[in-house]
Amino acid sequence: MHKIFCVLLMQVLCIAAFSQKLSLKGKVYDNNSKEGIEYAYIYLDGIQSSSVSQNGGYYSLENLQKGKYKLCVSVLGYQAFSKDIELITSQKFDIGLDPKSFSIEPIVITGTGTQHRIDKVPVQTEIISKKDIAEQSGRNIEEILSGISSSIDYTSSSMGSNIKINGLGKDYVLILLNGKRLTGGVGGYADLSRINSDDIEQIEVVKGASSTLYGSDAIAGVINIITKKVKGKFSATSSSRLGAYGDFKQLNSFTFSKDKLSGKTTFNYKQKAGYQLNSMKYNNKWESNHDLPYLVRTHYKPTNKSKAYTIRQFLGYEVNQKLSIDLNLSWYEKTLYFPFKAQMHNYYYNDRSVSLGGRYQLKNKNYLSFNFDVDNYLYYTEYPYKYNETYITSKDVIKKTYYPGDRFKNSDVVHVISQLKGVFNLNDKHKLSLGSEIKGEYLEAKYRLNNPEASAYTYSLYAQDEFKLANKLDIVAGIRSLYHDKSGFSLTPKLTMMYKEDQFTHRFTYSNGYKSPTLKELYYYYESNRMGMYRLYLGNEDLKAQKSHYFALSSEFKANKFRTGLSLYLNRIYDKIDYKIIPTSYDHARRGIEETKKRYNIDKARTLGADWHMSFPIYTKLFLSGNYSYVSARNITQDIRLNGVSEHSATWKLSWTERWNSQKLNINLSGVYKSDRFYLEEDLERSYADPYQLWKLSSSYSFKKWKHYKIRLTAGIDNLFDDVDDRPYGSHYSTLNPGRTLFIGLNVDFAN
Repeated sequence: MHKIFCVLLMQVLCIAAFSQKLSLKGKVYDNNSKEGIEYAYIYLDGIQSSSVSQNGGYYSLENLQKGKYKLCVSVLGYQAFSKDIELITSQKFDIGLDPKSFSIEPIVITGTGTQHRIDKVPVQTEIISKKDIAEQSGRNIEEILSGISSSIDYTSSSMGSNIKINGLGKDYVLILLNGKRLTGGVGGYADLSRINSDDIEQIEVVKGASSTLYGSDAIAGVINIITKKVKGKFSATSSSRLGAYGDFKQLNSFTFSKDKLSGKTTFNYKQKAGYQLNSMKYNNKWESNHDLPYLVRTHYKPTNKSKAYTIRQFLGYEVNQKLSIDLNLSWYEKTLYFPFKAQMHNYYYNDRSVSLGGRYQLKNKNYLSFNFDVDNYLYYTEYPYKYNETYITSKDVIKKTYYPGDRFKNSDVVHVISQLKGVFNLNDKHKLSLGSEIKGEYLEAKYRLNNPEASAYTYSLYAQDEFKLANKLDIVAGIRSLYHDKSGFSLTPKLTMMYKEDQFTHRFTYSNGYKSPTLKELYYYYESNRMGMYRLYLGNEDLKAQKSHYFALSSEFKANKFRTGLSLYLNRIYDKIDYKIIPTSYDHARRGIEETKKRYNIDKARTLGADWHMSFPIYTKLFLSGNYSYVSARNITQDIRLNGVSEHSATWKLSWTERWNSQKLNINLSGVYKSDRFYLEEDLERSYADPYQLWKLSSSYSFKKWKHYKIRLTAGIDNLFDDVDDRPYGSHYSTLNPGRTLFIGLNVDFAN
């Protein structure tokens, strides 16, 4: 009996032992960085047991039995992993993966209007990634752009930023936000304070004339700022940056996605206290009386106090598998404050926009898309004190008294743009894009135009074919027909060729640029006391549209992570719009006008230059990149340099990154150099802004906290070597940087 009982007991124990459930747990990580890899697929070959790594790369396989297995791991961007293991007890097994020799290049859309990997896009496109933006830790978008790309420059004023590409400024650079025109600004200056750099996914820069795809203004190039998209069921982001002189920016962002509906809400706030580089200014009366002091005190500042905020709302809805629609709303306010003893009024800006778009998917990846955008930008003078104002028009002299809290509307600009586009994959070799655009511009500027209101309309059709002529040769050919109701009919063709041979990529581009005259250039009437002289500024209703012929040839070499390239270009501009001095009429002279300037078309101007870039890893954790640009920008008619252009520009960055577990430390040393700038003054005297170089040391430390949180701390030193242009107020400053300053920042991301 006892023997039977012992046998039964041993059988029960054996069955229990063999039926015991075991587990295999561990972490999937990068062999180089030691950082966890999420979303890796882990499975045991031959049985139905698998897992996906989460939250720092950790995985778990449960309910396993003893035995021998083949453990396999696969994830995009890494070499496949497999290993024979024997499972006796539950155990921990970490898996290190080797990155594949190739990296997935980002997708760009700006150059052709269709999606391409950056290394396969026929139109040369420069990309600034969110990683570049984060490492730059810039105060604003302009500083980030010019600090990364040597071919981009900017000069600031109270009104906005004059961004230049290869020597051509604000009038010739088209700025897009998510592929749509960023309209609104004062004096032609783009108002980029509406956008926070922490909300940018990437920036795409296409140099040279791009009027075939984008119509008017795209003569020097296109800058497309692409914001971050909705990801996951819910996410929240808070980003802050604090620097000297009250320089502060804050971004709060919330996204959600449920079923067919998705949305994103952002609140962007910026402020700065302003500063003075020199409390003295040149005395305009010294030229006529040398007994007067050469310099006098001023309370004006080159950078004034300001506060601004932007609220944006995006909603997307998938009607069905073929049709999706989206709605974008935006509200922006900014106040620019002047010192009381400088002037007794401030400036207030308000922009409100609404955009409705959609996409209908056809067969064979063909699709139709549409957009209808309305943007209203208003510019006011704001009076915190009682003030007596005088307005002089072509017909009258008007005097008004303003009281605290009053505002006067200087200008009211409305842009209405309607677009329809279709992309058709005709076969394996041809992709055809067809589109139409109607654009209306309406301007109200009381006391600053010949008539209180003005308007202009543009109608255009375009077609573009992307085709593969041979195995290594791609061609993009397109043309836009455009009619502007003030300057007439124009055609803007474009031809681009790309030839790839092993590790080399060669591109050639010829394109036409086009820019219609603005409403202010056509109808302006404004009197102003500037540079010690009372002047009258006039528009010209007979202005012709500005046009250009652009040629570019580039070659790029890429081997593993080393990349270098050289681009040569020529941009010939015809009928460039500028001011010229004309005789002052008798009636105007009686009223005190000393000089009259009127818009006209210069015969010829051109920019000629070269861009060179390189980037390579010195070793695994240390990365070096640099850019150099040379540009010769001249008014050929008068044989002088174009205003405000540096012939030589360079940027460089040395970046060191250390990763461990779910933490990352990054340290960057970056710099920018600009040679002198030439200026032809209103009194026809020539002056220069000095060359300068600015160095920056920045660092960031990021780590994951709890399950869904990622935190990043930033700190750094702007203008490391304290390069300051402190000449008297009114000079053409080389840089408005106030000197060596510190900054700190905090980013908190939550994602589910």
